[in-house]
Amino acid sequence: MSYNTFSLAIKSTLDFTAKRLADSKALAFVDLSAAEFSPEVMESDKPAVVWEFATLSEDPRDPLWLCTFDIGIMTFLDPSQYLSLDLISMFLDAFKAGSTFQIFDYSGDVAPTQTVGSMYVIASGVSPHQADSATGLRFVTVTARAIRHV
Repeated sequence: MSYNTFSLAIKSTLDFTAKRLADSKALAFVDLSAAEFSPEVMESDKPAVVWEFATLSEDPRDPLWLCTFDIGIMTFLDPSQYLSLDLISMFLDAFKAGSTFQIFDYSGDVAPTQTVGSMYVIASGVSPHQADSATGLRFVTVTARAIRHV
C-alpha cells in the first residue's frame, strides 16, 4: 500500500466510524471538508455529527503516522448545550486515549476485507464551544498514531 493510498485509508476509516456513530443516534453526518455538498444538513435545524481532519503526516516517516481530527456535533438552539454535551460523551467514549482501530480502505465500491494498518488514540478532549446566533458546534479533538502494515 502506497503513501497516498494509506492516507486515503485513514480518512475513509474515520468517515466510516463517524458515520456509524451518527447512524447509532439517527443523526445526519457531514465531513466539514466537503460541507458544500451537504447543504440540506448544514442549513437544517436538526443536530448533525460533523468531523474534519486537522493534521495528517508521516511522523517521523512512513510507515509511522500522526493524525489529529475533530469530531463533534452541530446543534440548533441548544443554549444550555445539554444536547451537544450528551452527544459529545459518545465521541469521548469512542475515541478515548488508549483505544485502537483497525484501518481499512473504505474508499472503493466493495467493502474492504483486509486491514492496511492500525490506529492508536493517544489523546482526546473537548474543544471550546463555537456558536453564532442559533447554531453551535462542539468538538472532541483526537490525536492518534497510525502504522501502515508493510
